[in-house]
Amino acid sequence: MKKAPLTLGFFLLIFSYLISSAYTAEDIQLRYSMQNGFLRIVLQTETDRYVKRAKVYSTYSLVKVEFPGEFTLNAVKIDYEKFEYTKKGRNLYLNIKDLKWIKLLRLKSPPRLVIDAYLNMQLQEPKLKPEQKKEQLQQVKPSRPEEKALQGQRPQQPPGRKGHVKFKRIVIDPGHGGHNLGLYSSRYNEKTIALRVGRTVRYFFRKKGRRVYITRADDRYVSLFRRILYIKKRKPDLMISIHMTTSNNFAIYTAAEHQLHDEQKYLFRYSQQPHLKESRALARQIGEKLYEKFNINVLYRSMDVPILAYTDAPAVVIELPGAEFFEYTKQNIIDIARTIIEAVEAYEQS
Repeated sequence: MKKAPLTLGFFLLIFSYLISSAYTAEDIQLRYSMQNGFLRIVLQTETDRYVKRAKVYSTYSLVKVEFPGEFTLNAVKIDYEKFEYTKKGRNLYLNIKDLKWIKLLRLKSPPRLVIDAYLNMQLQEPKLKPEQKKEQLQQVKPSRPEEKALQGQRPQQPPGRKGHVKFKRIVIDPGHGGHNLGLYSSRYNEKTIALRVGRTVRYFFRKKGRRVYITRADDRYVSLFRRILYIKKRKPDLMISIHMTTSNNFAIYTAAEHQLHDEQKYLFRYSQQPHLKESRALARQIGEKLYEKFNINVLYRSMDVPILAYTDAPAVVIELPGAEFFEYTKQNIIDIARTIIEAVEAYEQS
């Protein structure tokens, strides 16, 4: 006879919990905007907890955001054909066509999760008539902060390669840092792995007597503009940027090729163009060595990445395999670094 009240009390407790959970569900606002080469998705929450404890996973065209509790979603109308979303329980699924990688930022005041989804797209030069080109070149003015800060500096034309080449001054650029986590999950974040690999590459290069600089030596945020200025001031013979992909592949990027006309070749944003042949040959050498060492597929891609386009020296971006597919132990990081250096030395002797 005493069990009935207890059972009834238990069900009332569960019912009360479910009702209270519905009323305490977090309200999340979703908005987006299309930037130059990437899609910015902003998830604004009511409390910091939902930003700090959210888990983000990315693979191919899908980004999964796992929140720590129930939530209601208020989203703006999606007019972009390559982006759609689905809510299932505590999870939010973002389907993004042509997704290449994501950057993740956790911000305050107001609390919000910012996902920058970089897309596989080539930026093309506008097609102008001959008279329009002439007029444009006569009125060339720096329109970007990078160009204003470096106005009057002209990319140096590298001499033709004769015999062996030696990279004496090298800049290593570990991606992301500080509040810019890059790829992120509960087990790892891109900024930490990129820094560990970058510092290890620097260490082994220095042991071989090279002068090596690094855009960030610790966990701090360095803007793209400051990275570009840092590289320009160091006048390197080689620049290597370290990032991570979402797949079980290495990916090596070089700058996209442009047909330059007249004074365009002197614009800072085209600094990489004279070095493309060397950059691509070096990318191929690095890729072959990585495949030989790890038996992991290597993808070669060209893209208008500013860190490459503005560098006046041979330059590559190396994307490491996602941490879901590759174990970043101390020994594996050492092996990656030594393989990159071995590839650079092989290229120098080729």
